[in-house]
Amino acid sequence: MSFEKCKYITSLLSDFDKPWFFADGWAIDLFIGRETRNHSDIEIALYRKDQLEIKAYLKEWDFKKVVKGEF
Repeated sequence: MSFEKCKYITSLLSDFDKPWFFADGWAIDLFIGRETRNHSDIEIALYRKDQLEIKAYLKEWDFKKVVKGEF
């Protein structure tokens, strides 16, 4: 079981004071307690009202908006 990527994100966001959670494949793997496939990325989710705060907190990151399945 390798959850190092998730541990890194959890550590990175430890001082972010708004609710957030893992989404997509990692959310499933964390729930069942094992890595089911190789993940090339990590999706996190948070409430829309907090989106500007996460952007400020992670100012070096690249954010993409997806609408109806398209960037």
